[in-house]
Amino acid sequence: MPCDLTAGRLLDCKDSIGGIRSILLYAGNDYSPVYYPDGSFILNNNWITAYRYDLPKGTGILSEEILVSSENGTTYYEDTLVIKLNRLDNTMRDELKLIAQSRLRIFILDNNNNQWIMGEVNGAELVDGTASTGMSLSDNYGYNLTFKSQEPNSLRACYPFTTKPFDNTYFVFPSPPY
Repeated sequence: MPCDLTAGRLLDCKDSIGGIRSILLYAGNDYSPVYYPDGSFILNNNWITAYRYDLPKGTGILSEEILVSSENGTTYYEDTLVIKLNRLDNTMRDELKLIAQSRLRIFILDNNNNQWIMGEVNGAELVDGTASTGMSLSDNYGYNLTFKSQEPNSLRACYPFTTKPFDNTYFVFPSPPY
């Protein structure tokens, strides 16, 4: 039985920009959202703290690949987040060990003030990372990290914020706050 299409898309105005401003990492197991028809959600009265990482300009990208198998009749989505964090230090080294061992929910704020969640069902994982001192004086002295998730559905947009990022994503508290 074919799936019925529900909408088309016209050419839109050219008012978007690329890149990511910041991400929030959450590694807990008590992520149990309740969804509303408008796409917003709450976290079933669970109050979670998600740790905020601001990114230098031009150093973050979020992409989604739609993977389809005609032979098996399956479709899934593989999301990839690549970020750069400046400066090597022992505190971040220790935190990266915990991040690498976790299945994460990653809340992403892009440069258009859109908010996304990656790894919503199956979690996202750190799959590649390097720490580098660079060679020349202008090279990056820091971390390059790649996260991936494989999900049954496309990236979910979080409800738009009112005054501060993620203020309408109820029960998610960024640390440090925006």
